[in-house]
Amino acid sequence: MDRSACALSIERIRVNVHIPAYLQHNILRYCFGAEGTRWLADLPRQIAELAQEWGMRVGPAFDKDGAVSWVAPVELADGSEAVLKITFPHDEPRFEAHALRVLDGRGAVRLLCASEDGFSLLLERCRPGTDLWSLSEEEGDAVATRMLVRMWRAPEPDAPFMSLSDLVAHWWADLPRITAGAVYDGDVVAAAVARGRELAASQPRLVLLHGDFHPGNVLAAQREPWLFIDPKPLIGEPAYDLAQLLYNRARFLIQSDDAIKLLRQQIDRFAAGLGLDPARIAGWAFVKALGWQCGPEFVTLFQQVAQGW
Repeated sequence: MDRSACALSIERIRVNVHIPAYLQHNILRYCFGAEGTRWLADLPRQIAELAQEWGMRVGPAFDKDGAVSWVAPVELADGSEAVLKITFPHDEPRFEAHALRVLDGRGAVRLLCASEDGFSLLLERCRPGTDLWSLSEEEGDAVATRMLVRMWRAPEPDAPFMSLSDLVAHWWADLPRITAGAVYDGDVVAAAVARGRELAASQPRLVLLHGDFHPGNVLAAQREPWLFIDPKPLIGEPAYDLAQLLYNRARFLIQSDDAIKLLRQQIDRFAAGLGLDPARIAGWAFVKALGWQCGPEFVTLFQQVAQGW
């Protein structure tokens, strides 16, 4: 749907601009200085213009939603609810709107409107909106398995999404920055680089991936029991899409003496439910832990997990 189709007419437009400290911290941390500062300063203008153009009343921002996005509930002219999401412009979410159009609400939130640059989105609101962290680990993993089966499909021939192979090549070209400021074991880094190249070159099938699939990005809803949000679309093999979920789970296990055993159990569970090779799931978790700068402790942990296969 184009923006003109979303231009609703209402008598009064109210804008409540609160920029959460969480967002300010992340923008200045990830976007480094002047560019992020300018974007934050310009947010009130962007919000007011979108409120006028899309005809909506904007509520206070959610305090903890959106690592580098301003996210708030809105009321449309017909009284229905939606969510406004304005993301700091960068490559990773550039094609989020395109992915949501492709999925067309099948297991994902519906895209109602998008700005021309794709960084401002009007989205279906999920009620009650609780995420998979509200379930036990096994229950959450079962929901995740069902969601991923629906997500993965053959990509369109002209899909604009980055390939997983190109992403891995980008990581390794940027390796000096990725490893700067942290004490990584050289042998562990070399092993991750070699494994990433091996996995990227031997992908068994290519599908549309979520790219950032984890418990916080699957929300309880009314239209369907669960809907995922916030895709960072890629074209690659399904096993990669479990890496972020495993890292998020690992953050709660890292201090446990059983961390390796428990992560291997999760990998086995996903492999059985999705018909995937557990060695490739574990391998991608190891590779992504380095590529996403999760830190030496997690890179080493996932290397040890992957050695189980």
